[in-house]
Amino acid sequence: MDSIEMLKELSLLIRNATKSGENTAERVGRTFVGIVDILSTVTLDKLRKIFLQKDCEDETKYLLKLLGGIISPFLESPDFVTGMMGAGMSFYSDENGDSVGWIDKFYVRKKAIFQLLSIMETELAGASFMFNASGARATITKVEFIEKKGIRFKDGKGVKFSDGKRGYSSPGTYGSVYRCYFLADDGEKAIENRFKPGNLVRSQSFNIKEGAYDGVSNHYWWRLVENVGDNWIEVSVNHCDEGSDIPAVGDVMVQLGDVSDTDFQAAIVLSAYGDGAPYLTFYQGISSYSLSGKDIVSIGYDRLTKEGYFNVYGKTYIGNRDKTNYIRLASGEIEVRAARILLSNGESVVDVAEKNISIKLGATGIDIEKNEIVISSDKFKIKSSEGKGIAVFTVKNGKPLLLTECIDVNSLKVKHLDGADGTFSGELKAAKGTFSGKISADGAKIGGFTIDNGSLNWKGRDFFGNDSRSIRIGVPTDDNSGMIDINFNGATDGKFGVKIIGSNDGGACIYASRNGTSKPHSSNTYAGYFDGGVHVNGNLYTNTILSNEFGTGWSLQADGSYTYKKGVTRTISWTIQNGSIPSRYSLVFENGILVD
Repeated sequence: MDSIEMLKELSLLIRNATKSGENTAERVGRTFVGIVDILSTVTLDKLRKIFLQKDCEDETKYLLKLLGGIISPFLESPDFVTGMMGAGMSFYSDENGDSVGWIDKFYVRKKAIFQLLSIMETELAGASFMFNASGARATITKVEFIEKKGIRFKDGKGVKFSDGKRGYSSPGTYGSVYRCYFLADDGEKAIENRFKPGNLVRSQSFNIKEGAYDGVSNHYWWRLVENVGDNWIEVSVNHCDEGSDIPAVGDVMVQLGDVSDTDFQAAIVLSAYGDGAPYLTFYQGISSYSLSGKDIVSIGYDRLTKEGYFNVYGKTYIGNRDKTNYIRLASGEIEVRAARILLSNGESVVDVAEKNISIKLGATGIDIEKNEIVISSDKFKIKSSEGKGIAVFTVKNGKPLLLTECIDVNSLKVKHLDGADGTFSGELKAAKGTFSGKISADGAKIGGFTIDNGSLNWKGRDFFGNDSRSIRIGVPTDDNSGMIDINFNGATDGKFGVKIIGSNDGGACIYASRNGTSKPHSSNTYAGYFDGGVHVNGNLYTNTILSNEFGTGWSLQADGSYTYKKGVTRTISWTIQNGSIPSRYSLVFENGILVD
């Protein structure tokens, strides 16, 4: 196949052609076929790697810039989980046409105007509940800041270690802490401190009254528990969620996650309020200040589609206890066992299969179409009802063979016959043979000829034992070869490379045309008839030359065109006066040759 650069050059030659007959059928056809060959390599799979599809869901890992803007009724992040304890972001229009947005943080630089502001707290708002792993919950009554301090000697000098670093007394692993006090009893009985070091504690509230405010934001923090006491816990100043506020009196704090202990990394959120309500979400693996990807089971309501949903990320089993009918998902595989599987039109899959008598399982390579069974597989095994293998086929050198002990026939007709390894090492002899199909014999010899790489080759030795004589018929192998190549020298019998004798009226021994339709005159016969230019670098011997145009002193230009000196076509006349009688003479030249 021509390269793209070669096709470009051919296309330019076609476009820039100015002479009649310059754009030959070979040139145009070669260019067209080359373009078609290149287009044939373009598949849908290759195009899908380059272009985004508009007729189905698609994605790209690269940044997509939409300079004209976006108009969409729905925008959502991949990790979105609905609810006040959810994660990710979502923007959409609900069934009433109201626009709804779910985000974690909302910054307004100048002014925010709310027609109605509904405030929700972490633990309870309306009919929303959160169940944590430890049941730890408390309301802060007092907050102390305990700072990380440098250690000093009695003389006031700071303590330094051998490496030169300053010595510090730190109340927590990560430096300074906030000590948050809470009531040790509720007036009737002591309250157990269920917070543990390593817990992640979260608080969120927004308690303001109706009106206009300046610089108001919700109160939120999520921090690591460093130490605990009977009626206090110390939360880290530095180990916290980004943007966390300082704990304050009145904050309701709850345990939500743990940095290492998996027993405290679960939570359940149940709500009958807000987007997606009613919904129930199970979280597991909360070891950081994010719930993204931590939801393992969620049940809720989609207001856009007005449908309920049930999402399970992991193993799933839906069915009866005796496992006679069920759907199971495990290890990334779906297993279904059912008495009937119905299509959308109410028909069962089995009924449709029996009706059409056609089953195509492309993944397994089995196609059943009426009375024809096609199996495409590397291995073919047949087993009895007991599960034992029935020896019909065997494998030798990686190729399947039919076992001869399984063949019991008086007359065997074979359409295709191979040796044990796919070939015959000996001779194949036949008194008479007829071949109606294709014979593939690369490297084979037929009567002194060899078939190699799509060409028929013959070589003969000369008087000195060299194989100087050769004939090759087939596809050209390079720019210097043709469809037929003949080589020979004088050290052989025979005087001619190509010898052709005989012709009939309107024919020629050798016929060559670059256009392919012109024919010799029906009253003449020719040894050679050429329709097109003939270039001879040596001498040309002939009895007669007939030419419509004659030139000499020619040269071949870089673009393939010829320049030459053309003989004149002119009549030269003169008059000679003999006394009182004038005599008129003329010379007639045609293409520089005197003709009269």
